Amino acid sequence: MSLLALAALPATASATSTQAEIDAAVGKAAAYARQQQTPSGEIPGFGSEWMAASLAAAGVNAADVRVAPGDPSLQDYWLGEYGSAIWGDEPPLGLAYEYEAATIVSRAVGLDPARLSAVSNQPAQVAASWSPAAGSFGEPSSNSTIFGILAMRTTPLPAWALAPAVEFLRRNQHDDGGWTYQASPTPESREAPGEEDMTGAAIAALCAAGAPPYDPAVSAAVAFLQGRQDEATGGIEWLFGPANADTDAWVLSGLTACGIDPQSSAWTTGAGKTPVDFLLSLQVPSGPEAGGFGYEDASAANFYATQDVLRAIAGGGFTPASPAREDPSLPAVRPAPTIAPGTPVPHVLAIELAPGNVRLCKVTAPAEAPLPEVLEAARAGSHPAGCVTSFSVVDGRLATLDGVAPEGEDEAWLLRLDRHAEELAGEQPVGFGETIALRLGRSPSADRGPAGADGAAGAAGPAGVTGTAGETGGRGRRGARGRPGRNATISCRVRHRSHGAKTKCRLRQNRHSNTLRGR
Repeated sequence: MSLLALAALPATASATSTQAEIDAAVGKAAAYARQQQTPSGEIPGFGSEWMAASLAAAGVNAADVRVAPGDPSLQDYWLGEYGSAIWGDEPPLGLAYEYEAATIVSRAVGLDPARLSAVSNQPAQVAASWSPAAGSFGEPSSNSTIFGILAMRTTPLPAWALAPAVEFLRRNQHDDGGWTYQASPTPESREAPGEEDMTGAAIAALCAAGAPPYDPAVSAAVAFLQGRQDEATGGIEWLFGPANADTDAWVLSGLTACGIDPQSSAWTTGAGKTPVDFLLSLQVPSGPEAGGFGYEDASAANFYATQDVLRAIAGGGFTPASPAREDPSLPAVRPAPTIAPGTPVPHVLAIELAPGNVRLCKVTAPAEAPLPEVLEAARAGSHPAGCVTSFSVVDGRLATLDGVAPEGEDEAWLLRLDRHAEELAGEQPVGFGETIALRLGRSPSADRGPAGADGAAGAAGPAGVTGTAGETGGRGRRGARGRPGRNATISCRVRHRSHGAKTKCRLRQNRHSNTLRGR
């Protein structure tokens, strides 16, 4: 196992936890987590999806995590979950945070979150939760917007598409430099104390969006967090109680995302303790729970605390990528399924009408459909609605979009599909799961010099000799007959809400399917 621990951060003389101690703690915690796996491939428990990401931070590829040879892997389990139709509901039934977590975790376990199946594109589900009026994801809250930024920054979505969300986050920073779970839209609400864990996540989102550590919002948040550090243990105290594993781990992950060393002199107390020291002190030393981490002490392992601490001390931030396999010749990321052209598939569509004026939505259109057909699908019905209200194409080029046209000959509508280079928006085919980003920008032709005079035409060359036709090959043998399928398959998922539990089942019988929902 390759450990991606805090070696990425500079070691300092003031650190009291050595890199060897950190590596050993990561290894023990990863072993404890793997012991919890069931033969189905699942590692159950509250926060189990984040445990999969924590193992990625520790250098463990989910495709290598299984109880016994031949059993489903942890990656298989999450593909079965996230690739199912229930995760592609239109409109989305879940909370924005659920799809944000699914995007982050899918990437961590070696899956392409935009191409889990023909019906499941988790970044598109996040885009569908976009709140244009507030500039946030889901019901306006700091939490859903923080994790929306973190999730979407792992995708091909350009940074400009998240400008309103970043601005929303900045507006909701409290006077003391911190953030709370809920949005704080009024001066009175921003006078309330910030929450340390949400503040750690907020600076991670700002830094992921491009803010440097010296950004005023980030530096104010760091000062707030330093003021909450416990002198004796080095841990970060919680607004509602003493220092604990979850709060300290979220702060540590935020510092890591911003490139701030949590073992520097700035984070070492007079007693010689750092936030890392505090977390290591919570690891259960022996017994059946050895390697796990307790919430406030090392007397007993807490599963949720363990996944938080493992991810933090392994240096993965909130969005670790899938690491190399135990067999380096195997792919770290599982190949996406093959989808036939014409199959309806969801996409993320981002449109910048002007700097800061962004429309973000989910659109479902046939795979490999030309861009105008995709825009027509968005005009007919997107989530949220109104993403595309009108468009026109002239001479094969996008001329107007939502009533906005280029100003001058040197400006044009530009298209970027996934991470490919920008080009003039026209009739390009849009492949399975590709992120579509459209903005007004300088036309590539505007950077070219004037065309030179045409040269004289060259003489035509002689025609080549026509070759003889080959013989027609024999007819191939008929393939083996497939095994008969089962009469029906039913799968269910329960989602818990504050107002109750919702069960959704999918029944597939022969060539027809029905979706059943219950509460």
